[in-house]
Amino acid sequence: MHNLPRTMSLAAALAITTTASAKSELASAPAADDVATLRAQGPAGLATLLARFDRLGAGPARDALARRIDAVAAQRYATVSRLYWYTDLGQAEAAARAQHRPILALRMLGRLDEDLSCANSRIFRATLYANADVSKFLRDNFVLYWSSERAVPVVTIDFGDGRKIQRTTTGNSAHYVLDENGGVIDVLPGVYAPTVFKSELTKTLTLAKKLRGLDEARRAVAVAEHARTGGDQARAEFAKVGGQVYLPGRRRLVAAADMASELAKAQRATMSKARVEVPDLVRIGFDAGAIAPTDVDQWATVGQMAFGIGDVKPVAERAAEPVAQQKQAATPAKPVAAPRILDDQSRALVARLHNGDGRPVPQAQLDAMIARLEQTLVADTALNEFQLRAQIRTYLDTARVRDFGKLNEMIYANVFHTPKSDLWLGLHPRTDFTGLPADGVSTPAI
Repeated sequence: MHNLPRTMSLAAALAITTTASAKSELASAPAADDVATLRAQGPAGLATLLARFDRLGAGPARDALARRIDAVAAQRYATVSRLYWYTDLGQAEAAARAQHRPILALRMLGRLDEDLSCANSRIFRATLYANADVSKFLRDNFVLYWSSERAVPVVTIDFGDGRKIQRTTTGNSAHYVLDENGGVIDVLPGVYAPTVFKSELTKTLTLAKKLRGLDEARRAVAVAEHARTGGDQARAEFAKVGGQVYLPGRRRLVAAADMASELAKAQRATMSKARVEVPDLVRIGFDAGAIAPTDVDQWATVGQMAFGIGDVKPVAERAAEPVAQQKQAATPAKPVAAPRILDDQSRALVARLHNGDGRPVPQAQLDAMIARLEQTLVADTALNEFQLRAQIRTYLDTARVRDFGKLNEMIYANVFHTPKSDLWLGLHPRTDFTGLPADGVSTPAI
């Protein structure tokens, strides 16, 4: 993820004193040592606490219960997502077989139930799992499981006067879709926009149903065909986009009217030879590998065109529209807002986290941050779909690797470029002089 999400403050109502009913609810809540008992009940145990949470008014009792809910769910901010996650693969597989559901297995750095998990998993919590439509879809169709690749590196900047900044660095995450028996059937690497995430997972549900009852040989063939078909479709989608133009320098998604208007200006300037001030329209790379991973504006436009976000159409499609429709798109009566990627529930969590220190930023600044986050989500979706996932589909198709452990090792080594053999995750290359003994590195005594 290129930009980390920021977020909004807790409502003032959270600070009000505990009411009599809240005290009663807190007294009837299970003790902390009952978390294991509730986790053993699976999603039903979580539902019990969530029902109690919903009856409570805002205040310390509700806040305390929210943290216990996170512990039972094994996920931070579970009062928003309402998702239950297994942390034992054997238990997840047993639940999947009992319910005849596939497993959505998140592999990440750090832990999903801690604030300082890797950046991608924090994005998932705020933009995917918090999305009302996505969270319901996951609850209704998958058994959820997460595991940690390794601890996440944490960086602390101490200003020496009590002020500190603490962040994580490096690391990537992937959602693996496993069948009832734990075999990998598909992988979504990194961050995806909610609508695309749901769309791609919906395809895996069809595949999982098809695989049920097949022997291992026929399952391997079906998974390979699914990967090959997906790869062919992705290449065809990019072929429609490659060579089209985009508007650089935008820190938000492009509205359809923006693109149509600027293209119309460019065309008029070309036809009349007049000197019309037109933004620098740049052509999108003709293949996915030609675009730098850091080019957020270009990848975002690729994502908008490829996934139909905001009706930003390639030039050829726009040219085929009736003239009256083109004129209407090119000369909007008023500015058209960029498409929304985050739903209200996700926006509320993003805002709450961004202002988590109790000092809310001005609304205009918050709006700009969310606009940039949405643009980056779409950019990452396109980058991950057209570059990273292409490599993974090759493993599933030609190499036919379905073992979760083996495939995960290959992905982290060759796709994410953080192999197990690199203990320092690329953060300690020993190529530049730092002026510090041992480059400031310390290791535990052996």
